Amino acid sequence: MHLALVGTASAIDLQVRVGERTSVPAPTVPEAVVARARGVPPVSTPLPAGGGAVRAVLPERDPGQVVRVYLPEAVEVQVDSIAAADGEIVPAPQAPLLVAYGDSITQGWSVSEPGLAWPSLVGEVLGLDVVNLGFAGAARGELLAADAVAGSGAAVVAIAWGTNAWSSLPTDEALIAEQMRVFLTAVRQGLPLAPVVVVSPIVRPEAEQTPNRFGTTHATLRAALEAAVSRFVSTTGDERITLVPGLGLVSPDQLADGIHPGDAGHAAIALGLVPHVAAGLELAAMSSPVG
Repeated sequence: MHLALVGTASAIDLQVRVGERTSVPAPTVPEAVVARARGVPPVSTPLPAGGGAVRAVLPERDPGQVVRVYLPEAVEVQVDSIAAADGEIVPAPQAPLLVAYGDSITQGWSVSEPGLAWPSLVGEVLGLDVVNLGFAGAARGELLAADAVAGSGAAVVAIAWGTNAWSSLPTDEALIAEQMRVFLTAVRQGLPLAPVVVVSPIVRPEAEQTPNRFGTTHATLRAALEAAVSRFVSTTGDERITLVPGLGLVSPDQLADGIHPGDAGHAAIALGLVPHVAAGLELAAMSSPVG
């Protein structure tokens, strides 16, 4: 969760309450309030363990530049009040909405700071608001998640799941293909015209040629998922769905633990997706009615 604002203030004063610890936060991000603006160093302010007053320093920037103030993932945080210090603030103008659905990779495990997961980086480059529906340990094409995406009002959707279908609750190539078909169908029921970018699983070296309990390798699951997306596009004629093969987006040396990308890996994913997200938004704008 984050606050988005513009203005001249050098800091903001927050009054916060801290609740229970959350179940699956990104384990590498600091338990702090982190303020980010594009092109300038971020500023981190520790969160008091018991809550209370927090003066979050904002990075130096132009007054019209959007600042995103990220709250910690590891604990529940309720903001009771916010006020400008040494200047003024107003809510940032609303931008087109990118909704990203995926697993812990999408959530941003192994990044060093909030705002460095690939959905946030894509949003930063293209000037989008972002809702990150990254669920650690999950994201196997759940219908409830598809319905949430469908009801989000997103201007553009990014879908990146599949690696957890190899492990923890494994599946095979036939089931993952059917799950993707149903997931895309459900998304289209609520968002019939929004561009959708589907990213197949990135490299997972130890799993690529290793069968899971159903005899299916990570490489086989990726191929089945990609084939399902291509088949959905050809069957429906839906030219607003783009498939981005994930295998080449991240190199093995950009993985922090053999599964999750570090900062460089998330930057590489964002670099690979930005042109496709931008092209989808341009296509949507060109085909939208004028007036």
